Amino acid sequence: MTPIIFSSILRDLQEASKTVGHPFRYFTLGTCSINGTPRLRTVVLRETDNDLNMMIYTDKRSKKITHIREHDIVSLLFLDSDRLIQLSIKAKAEIVEDPQILKSIWEQIPEKSRKDYRSKHAPGEAINNPQNIEFLDKDNFFTAIRLIPSKIEYLRLKRPNHLRILFRKEKGEWKDSYLVP
Repeated sequence: MTPIIFSSILRDLQEASKTVGHPFRYFTLGTCSINGTPRLRTVVLRETDNDLNMMIYTDKRSKKITHIREHDIVSLLFLDSDRLIQLSIKAKAEIVEDPQILKSIWEQIPEKSRKDYRSKHAPGEAINNPQNIEFLDKDNFFTAIRLIPSKIEYLRLKRPNHLRILFRKEKGEWKDSYLVP
């Protein structure tokens, strides 16, 4: 059963990165702040490859970038409330620094979405009026984060028995074990 479930996880995450409205499209990313405080935010899944490595986009001035530079282990939480499936993932976060890769991604982003990475002020800065945000014409603060999972905890709530499986990557191979829900 676990290979089928693992395949369904891969399929769901790949579909979510391409399908608006998929329940895994938006997920919670957890980082640890410089002073050790857990920080959570919702992000958009942009890509999932065949090795389950995922990609998200962000403004390079965001707090999540600061947190990842300090501590690159992150948590991801996906929820499909219709199917009652939860994925809790431990991953290593790598900030994409290669200008060619970033340029290639940037060119695929629709023009209307590019302004999210062109604000004059950094995300989280105080402003007087949300209608008066200033944007740069050409410069941007776009970057991407690659998420490389090492553990995936799958939980499905169902009757008569809930199902919980831990998938962990060891020496490049995914191993699995059932857990008590």
